[in-house]
Amino acid sequence: MIDFVEEYMSDKNTREDDGFDEQRILISSLSKALPLIIKNELTPRQSMCLRMFYVFGKSQVEIARELKLSQPTVSRHIKAAKDIVNKYLSYSFYAVKQANEQWLRME
Repeated sequence: MIDFVEEYMSDKNTREDDGFDEQRILISSLSKALPLIIKNELTPRQSMCLRMFYVFGKSQVEIARELKLSQPTVSRHIKAAKDIVNKYLSYSFYAVKQANEQWLRME
């Protein structure tokens, strides 16, 4: 299965706007669902750990220290959050991919 969190977070700053690109459309569509999934499907602690790790680039040890948790607990929160996000984004990915394929067949 695709790790959408890793794929999105590691690639988000390197994309160029070069016109139509099916991959870019898929990533852009998934990025619209990502904040909703984080807000509605993750616990506040999972959301915080995920954001601190990927958005702010903090290590698990730094997050643990800041939140007064153990590093293994932070690791479990990040893994659980990624599992949830990947599950929901895989559904979104399938839907967007099917819509793109139907759109291309109509042209």
